[in-house]
Amino acid sequence: MRIEHRLGTRLAGGLTAGLAALLLAGCGGSDEAPAAAATSSAASSAPSSSAAPSSESRTGSEVAAAAADALEQAGSAHASGTVGTGAEAQSLDLQLQGEDVSGSITIGDQTVQVLSVGGVSYLQAGADFWTSSGAPAEAVAMLDGRWVVVPAEQAADFAEVTLAGLAEELRNPSDGAYQDEVRTEQLDGQDVLVVTQEGGNEVYVAAGDPQYPLRTTTTGADAESVTIDGFGETVEIVAPTDALDLSDLGA
Repeated sequence: MRIEHRLGTRLAGGLTAGLAALLLAGCGGSDEAPAAAATSSAASSAPSSSAAPSSESRTGSEVAAAAADALEQAGSAHASGTVGTGAEAQSLDLQLQGEDVSGSITIGDQTVQVLSVGGVSYLQAGADFWTSSGAPAEAVAMLDGRWVVVPAEQAADFAEVTLAGLAEELRNPSDGAYQDEVRTEQLDGQDVLVVTQEGGNEVYVAAGDPQYPLRTTTTGADAESVTIDGFGETVEIVAPTDALDLSDLGA
């Protein structure tokens, strides 16, 4: 499964790649992703189309780097939105907190809970997900609704789905360099700076301090809209006590 590298797909792509690898290595199933249907879009207002000329003297790379710094200094953030369209659509809702992550990713009508705490990654899903993902029938009942430890060799696919991974993608985007030009717009009534990558992907950054990254967008077949908020807000992220470790079962 190919992992996309735009800011939003870095989140969803790392998770779904980890799911596929887990199924292949731990359950003996197919490495195909489950069939998906279109999901609802993130509930957030579109940016204003009447952009004012920018007086920003920094380059796009400099603005993005400042956003990465602000994100790291916040220590936590909430990311939600959609990635892809039609049969490839996914939605995500994740709390990124230091090196820990808690939340969910929805593929069609299947929702997978994901958790990464203390360097260990877990996932939880229902029987329908495991069946549609290719898990053998004899394993589905065991996996249904259980937290499952992601084997260490597959957990690397989840490593980029962290606050630090998001900041690194801001500083060094893997899907095209930033253009130097920075424009100004308004997003939900707030002044923002918009930086654009060579391929047209955009990052919306708060114009005032702290210069948090507020949204990433793309258009076309792989359209995405991911909103980032809740900076500095924390929730309790605790490892499950009854997680199923496939390695203990000789999988």
